[in-house]
Amino acid sequence: MTKSVLETILDSSTLSVLFQPIFQLQKGIKRVDSVEALVRGPRGTKFNRADILFDYVRRKKAEAAVDQSCFVAICDAVTNLPADVRVNINVHAATLGQNSGFVDFFRRCAKKRSLTLERFTVEIVEHAPTCDASRLTATIAQLRDLGVRIALDDVGLGQSNYRMMLDCDPEYYKLDGYFVRDLNRDPKRRAVVESLVTLAKTLESAVVAEAVASEDDLAYVSDLGVDLVQANILCPALPLEELQKLGHIEASPIFSPLAKAGDAFRHVPGLERGGVSFGVALGQSFYT
Repeated sequence: MTKSVLETILDSSTLSVLFQPIFQLQKGIKRVDSVEALVRGPRGTKFNRADILFDYVRRKKAEAAVDQSCFVAICDAVTNLPADVRVNINVHAATLGQNSGFVDFFRRCAKKRSLTLERFTVEIVEHAPTCDASRLTATIAQLRDLGVRIALDDVGLGQSNYRMMLDCDPEYYKLDGYFVRDLNRDPKRRAVVESLVTLAKTLESAVVAEAVASEDDLAYVSDLGVDLVQANILCPALPLEELQKLGHIEASPIFSPLAKAGDAFRHVPGLERGGVSFGVALGQSFYT
């Protein structure tokens, strides 16, 4: 019997994973801080495009099941990364707010592959207004107890609002690319970015801005105090072997991530967020 599209997607072996580095830029030196795992659907189909894939998943209300399939594919890919490289993964808010078994699945999946949980950051995406806020916060607390960090994606758009900021209390805010577009020519956008950086510092969090598209905007972002950047102009999402060829990720398992800014945030055992310098990382979600 021919599998349905959803059944095919739920087979993690049909999914592929790309990695995009998050760089730390300081005094003209570029260093890898971490990578974001970006999932693509079955090759040779329209669902290989991430936007089509996850739009289909949400219309089918299958976020929780597909998030688990994606995490299996990501864990399999992460086993090929050097052990010290930190990894961002994307999870729907509906999964965290409705699927009470996700944390245990997350733990078992990583343990099976001998992956330490402290190296993961969960980026919460598609913050549906129907999400159970109390269950969401409880799930986040369970993830933090495992050493997992939290990022809130697409800040400034949709349901990623002040309530979500307070409910999730993330280590990272990912500012949507809309707000950094033409930053060099738009003082209103600069004001928004400045305000979020200030708010994040007050809340002892970091800002993650997305999709800086020009060198001029990159310079302005730096002027606003940003030192962590994830952007196609620096490096697009690529298979691991391509990142290794470019020298962004070493093939040796003794590789140690170069940036330490992300290691200073709270909820990580033995580490504190207070009194550290807060940068802005520029990232893109799993459907870009």
